[in-house]
Amino acid sequence: MKPNIIFLVIDSIRSDKFFSMDTTSKKPNIDNLIHNGTYFSQAITSADATILSWSSLYTGKYPFKTGIRSSRFNKLDHNTLTMFSLLEKSGYFLYSFTPTFSETIGLFPKFQNKNNFYDFTETLDTGLGNKILDVLFSVTTKQPWFLNIHLMDLHYPLDVPSNFDSESFGFSKYERVISSIDSWIKKIINHVDLNNTILIITGDHGAHIKKIKKDSHVIDFEDNGKNEILKKKLISYAPKFIKPLKDKIFFFNESKNNSKKLGILSKYNLNSYDMRSLMSGHFSIEHDLYDEKLCVPLLFVGKNIDQNKIFTKQVRLIDVLPTICFLAKIDFNDNCFDGSSLIPLKNEAEFEEPPVYIESNPLIDIKSNDVIGIRTSQFKYFRDKDSKSNRVHLFDLTNDPLEEKNIANINIKKVSEMESILEKILTNHKELKINESDDVSKEIESELKKMGYV
Repeated sequence: MKPNIIFLVIDSIRSDKFFSMDTTSKKPNIDNLIHNGTYFSQAITSADATILSWSSLYTGKYPFKTGIRSSRFNKLDHNTLTMFSLLEKSGYFLYSFTPTFSETIGLFPKFQNKNNFYDFTETLDTGLGNKILDVLFSVTTKQPWFLNIHLMDLHYPLDVPSNFDSESFGFSKYERVISSIDSWIKKIINHVDLNNTILIITGDHGAHIKKIKKDSHVIDFEDNGKNEILKKKLISYAPKFIKPLKDKIFFFNESKNNSKKLGILSKYNLNSYDMRSLMSGHFSIEHDLYDEKLCVPLLFVGKNIDQNKIFTKQVRLIDVLPTICFLAKIDFNDNCFDGSSLIPLKNEAEFEEPPVYIESNPLIDIKSNDVIGIRTSQFKYFRDKDSKSNRVHLFDLTNDPLEEKNIANINIKKVSEMESILEKILTNHKELKINESDDVSKEIESELKKMGYV
């Protein structure tokens, strides 16, 4: 019989906070799953925000091939194969939990459970966790099932459950929420049989963590999650005619907060990595593609999965769908995907790392300077989306893992090599005829604004 599959996507989860020595979270259940499964420690997403990452993760294609992204956000191109359509044709019952904005992009089908959409402020601790457990209680054993879960617990604004809100569960709110998620992962796996189920845990993108310790000083710019959630709910009910005033107040406050932050940080000798983490706000028109937003965990545990395997070479999230097809014994044409199956797991010495195409997510209310690029294990390259000569960045990831020194001006040959790889990916595909709809774009953008995107 085909394996049951739980596909858990944790919004904003970083690989270095999921499995490394550089974390203060308490996560015995995650650590135990890694010991009993196959973990890819250098998995790279295609984009730095949810919708574009989804478009790639659930189709095995680069985002620009799915129809969701052109000059504005659109619905998925109807000819694009998805994880759900392939599984359904193969006899799987489909269940899901995703935030309400997912309903607008045409990526997700109808699911067996009618409560598959939830408010983005709902977390495992405030009701979502019990809904997931209820589905696991109800699933049939006569037909294989697939449960898709997208968690918003780690997405801004962070609201730490009271029983985890102490330094014993993590230095930052971000790490404390991971401790909370870990406790729910135990409850979930206690309700499944991993002898005939595969659990996959990954993230759509990473995030900046706005709390650091510098020498003996703690610099904490984390938001008050409860206040921010309340504020967002109130704003979502505000009449449309006050939107211009609301936006004006928002941008004024952002500018004021940034000035205040800079004044505080001027007292410390901070590196550029710490500065960009602490100065990250709710928006910036100068987009970038640093690893803290792109490196996510990727873990497979359960039926026919090798145990205690840590794979350190670079892989891509577009490889996830072909891997699921292989594990579920679904026939597929390799040409349907830009990714490739990661299983059966190859010897690392024999594994040839493919470069990863990466892009930034555009703003909604104002035009952002978006970037596209290429990542390999050794180098990161990104530049202006519309010009190969503007905002060019090149980082030596081996010698500069925090990406603090842009060497584009002193390694022009490598810039040219990376640009050639990028252009080959961009040009080697059939152009989509995207039917842009202003109404659809406005609907998607309206849902994103409720979450704090601008």
